[in-house]
Amino acid sequence: MEYIVHHRCRETSATGERLNLPYGTRLETIGDFIATPEGKALCFTTSELAHRYLARNDDGQGLERGKLTWAIAYSQRERRSDDGHRRQRFTDAEIDMLERYWSRYLVPDIETILFNHAFFQAEPEELAPLAAALKIKV
Repeated sequence: MEYIVHHRCRETSATGERLNLPYGTRLETIGDFIATPEGKALCFTTSELAHRYLARNDDGQGLERGKLTWAIAYSQRERRSDDGHRRQRFTDAEIDMLERYWSRYLVPDIETILFNHAFFQAEPEELAPLAAALKIKV
């Protein structure tokens, strides 16, 4: 399976090597690992590093998928809760909507909103309505 770098990756790989992968770099998988262009193990396909910087690109929509997942899962937006005190990424109404209609993309039974691996593998056509519902510009 092919992956593509949708945000420059300046992190440490699974082998402890410092990375500097530019936007648009295409990567292949070796078993459960995503490999660097030199063939070295970068990270697991289900890792936080893969979710944050890489997107599945076997359908040619990796850059679009990456833009959407980054904007929804990692944007720095802050909202106030209904009581006006707590600052959070999603309002109480947005959390309710996510849990009600988009629960297939959430890690179950935790206090905060965390997106699961299926979210990062979803088609852009499925993610665009979620971004629109959360009023997130991509």
